[in-house]
Amino acid sequence: MAEHCTTIRVRYADTDAGGVVYHANYIVWLEAARTECLRAHDVPYTELQAVGVHLPVVDLGVRYRRPALYDQLIEVWVSIVELGRARVHFAYRLQLPGDSRSLATAHTVHAVTDAQGRVLRLDRYPALWTKIRAAAAALGPSSA
Repeated sequence: MAEHCTTIRVRYADTDAGGVVYHANYIVWLEAARTECLRAHDVPYTELQAVGVHLPVVDLGVRYRRPALYDQLIEVWVSIVELGRARVHFAYRLQLPGDSRSLATAHTVHAVTDAQGRVLRLDRYPALWTKIRAAAAALGPSSA
């Protein structure tokens, strides 16, 4: 499976008094990595918003395996598990550079909606649908 990698340095503000990353900050990193991943595949969020398409999170899961610590570099690997006309499912793996052991694994599922939360179909936006399908093909399970 092909993946996109975004590297994030753990800031002091991301940690608790013991220097361990607070669990909710992983979710912020998922968003940063997902945004960079889509941008790298010619689908910036600004383009989605410009045509009135939003991707709210409807399902999220994180499995914490090992702690991330202050000042570490964290690689957040993103892949698209499934692309539907009205939803997108991403998978994530967080690890230290050069270390294959995961710090955490996660997934997010996003509905495709308008600004009022009404479900939209991506295929009603042909140019956007073509770009997102190309990104999914590059990042999906069969693209290894």
